[in-house]
Amino acid sequence: MRYLPVMLDLSGRRVLVVGGGGVATRKVLRLAESGAFVRVVALEATDELRSLAASDERIDLHLRAYAEADLEEVALVFSATGDESVEQAVSDAARRRGIWMNAADDPNRCSFLMPAVLERGPLQVSVSTGGASPALARRVRDEIDAALGPEYASAVELLGGLRLSLPAGGARGRVFAELLDGGLLEAIRQGDDARVERMTDEARRGLAKAASRGEEG
Repeated sequence: MRYLPVMLDLSGRRVLVVGGGGVATRKVLRLAESGAFVRVVALEATDELRSLAASDERIDLHLRAYAEADLEEVALVFSATGDESVEQAVSDAARRRGIWMNAADDPNRCSFLMPAVLERGPLQVSVSTGGASPALARRVRDEIDAALGPEYASAVELLGGLRLSLPAGGARGRVFAELLDGGLLEAIRQGDDARVERMTDEARRGLAKAASRGEEG
């Protein structure tokens, strides 16, 4: 099966997590960090999950058995109970209602998969094997991790700011490519602020010249 990689904006959306163990706790934390409102239903919960629910009003913890009504008004559902009958019940109900569902370590019940993720500030790199081998996905992620230093986070912040200040179009794309090809990451890595400033000033002038010639952007 081929999967479509997407990045979801869950800010303000409600997500259901069924289960309260370590796997579920990590998913709840990740979802809360993304801005989602998380409904958690579990017979038992880790101390960390209880603490998260007590300190974050976006996390609504219910210590009881799952019921299909828990799927009301949710955008996604994660099931991480380790109980086959519960996992199947959640999967069946989610499919009937047209809700995207992820079951931990059970790709056959999933309608979407969670990749292994590497983060450098706003930069996110996701790796997936389509559910064939999460261990391999994590290994590839770790190999990429060794190649991407903290300068990548700084570069994202810098380029994001430039993107907001420069007009859109092909010329802007070329300017950004020239910045990266010209050693922007190296300058950031070396802490050479003067060089970074000089490069970004040259980029702005280059885009102004492109605009004066009537080029796109």
